[in-house]
Amino acid sequence: MNNLHLRNRVKLHVIRRAGRYWLPGSDVAKEIVKIYGDLIRDGDTVVVSDKALSIALGSIYDESLMSADPVTIVMTFLTSRVVWGYLLKKLFVNVDTVRILCKTPLNLLAKHKKLALYYGGIKHFLKPVSESGIDTVNLPYYYVSIPLRNVDVVAREIKQSIDRVLSVDVNILVVDTDRCYVPKHTRSIALATRPSTVKGVIDFGVLAYVLGRVFRSSFRRFPTPTAYVGTQLDLYTILRLARAAEKFRGYGVGRNIIESIKAFNGDGLRSLTWSALRRVKHYPALILRFKKL
Repeated sequence: MNNLHLRNRVKLHVIRRAGRYWLPGSDVAKEIVKIYGDLIRDGDTVVVSDKALSIALGSIYDESLMSADPVTIVMTFLTSRVVWGYLLKKLFVNVDTVRILCKTPLNLLAKHKKLALYYGGIKHFLKPVSESGIDTVNLPYYYVSIPLRNVDVVAREIKQSIDRVLSVDVNILVVDTDRCYVPKHTRSIALATRPSTVKGVIDFGVLAYVLGRVFRSSFRRFPTPTAYVGTQLDLYTILRLARAAEKFRGYGVGRNIIESIKAFNGDGLRSLTWSALRRVKHYPALILRFKKL
């Protein structure tokens, strides 16, 4: 258990236990109860990884099944290789991101971009990585996770199940590591690079990414809350809870595909398998608890 001071006269307990990797078909509420059932109390906030939730519910896709058409290949080359990989790399993207964009075979990159265009449209296609919240990390082979359209409904079902089994009243917060940007003059809106069902979080796609990085001093950066169900909280408190949870959750096998492959000393994506992922400690959910000082 770790403590953080969230605001005056309030301490935040962060409770973290390692759990199993959630394979497709996992019962999320049952897995959370199995890990934290003896610890959860009324008023606790259960923070769930958006990606882990998508995987558990089978919202994944094998990009090796997709064909890359000539138009998408050209668009991918111009945006990923020329714009992000070379022209703007010093302004926006980190070294690993540039390496991913420049070293990934163009055909594979185009398949990923085609999927992003289908799910998120052009405003997400233009983002360098994690377009529309579609992610490749902590998945085997050529699978990617696709954000749930009805994640708020899923969050409510998880809450109802946990409440019923443990006779408690908890809050559920679903969080993605993709950044959202909060203008410093307000706390009621956040510009996100991916969809969210949380009131006040606005999906600006690549524009949020650009604004947040060009005008760094004008924004505060947070992980993106994609769903919240429970006791009414203002947006800024939800964002700070998301940040606190991210600090202690970790990144599974890595923050990006490069770190994931290195973690297994493997030969490309072939080294990432379901069984390999299950050998690593994962924290798909953790508990936040307020305590007055």
